[in-house]
Amino acid sequence: MKKILAALLIIGVAVAYVGAEGQQEGAAGKTVTIKLAHDNPVSTHMHKGFEEFKRIVESESDGQIEVTIYPGGQMGSVQDTFEQTRRGDLDMSVGATTLLTQTIPEFYIWDLFSLFESAPHAHAVLDGPAGQKLLEPLEKFGLTGLGYMEVGFRNFSNNKRPIKKIDDFQGLKIRGYSPTQIAAWEAVGCNLTTLSWTEVFTSLQQNLIDGQECATTSFYDARFYEAQKYWSLTNHVYTNYMWYANQKFMDSLSEEQRKIVVDAAEKAIDFDRKLSAEQEAEAIAKIKEAGVQVNDVPTETKIKLGERLNSVVKDDIVAKAGQEIYDMVMAEVEATRGQ
Repeated sequence: MKKILAALLIIGVAVAYVGAEGQQEGAAGKTVTIKLAHDNPVSTHMHKGFEEFKRIVESESDGQIEVTIYPGGQMGSVQDTFEQTRRGDLDMSVGATTLLTQTIPEFYIWDLFSLFESAPHAHAVLDGPAGQKLLEPLEKFGLTGLGYMEVGFRNFSNNKRPIKKIDDFQGLKIRGYSPTQIAAWEAVGCNLTTLSWTEVFTSLQQNLIDGQECATTSFYDARFYEAQKYWSLTNHVYTNYMWYANQKFMDSLSEEQRKIVVDAAEKAIDFDRKLSAEQEAEAIAKIKEAGVQVNDVPTETKIKLGERLNSVVKDDIVAKAGQEIYDMVMAEVEATRGQ
């Protein structure tokens, strides 16, 4: 009997030891790592927004959630990281909705020209019912939307003349990159040559094209001011940057962890937008210092430009995005105008 009791005691101690070891391993295993990839350089407001997200998450979780950021396209293109996040190889990524329209046609709605009158107006729509509703198509890919960062408004540069009226676009040779964009600019008299982003600077230098259109910070970062004379603030289209996560990953978080992540993303988006406005103002000042003539385009010209560009793309966009989505977004655009 003593031998049996001794054996049971040994077994009990062993079980307790194994249980204690398991608890320690379980505690250690509670640390969560978020793998987040994007295609922007580390100097951009977007990357700094993700750094802010990392800071908040790691601080609020007392180190139980760690964030690893892969910037500058280390993990591939926007389409690449979309697939990696869908599969679960990454936990989060971002992408301009205009780059994901082939996969999610509902996003075509954000390609309409002159949709927003200002950045705060865009934020009001994107953060409101319409913008949140348009995160739902991600669900069929096993993804969940966290919100919208921004690239900002696109403007127009060229070497011939400042843009002050619609006729100033006539005959300009510019870069083309999508059927929708090409059709739109042909409607105001531009001649388009299909080029990748990496080919634009050389093409401008060699006068193969007269101009192009992009965000102000992109114009400065790409050093286009070395090859362009005029930068006209047409504000013809606003480009967002949609932030999304793998749904299974989000579901694996505790309620407290999920709240930390979602709240941190919201704060990081606000941080990104404020920094975006600051960097745009700084970029415009530096572009002027570089000798480029910067001009505000008259409101009347902006309105006419939007009407002309949309006249050739609206029907196609509505057909792809859906009439219901178009009506919903336009109602929200009108309801928030003036913000």
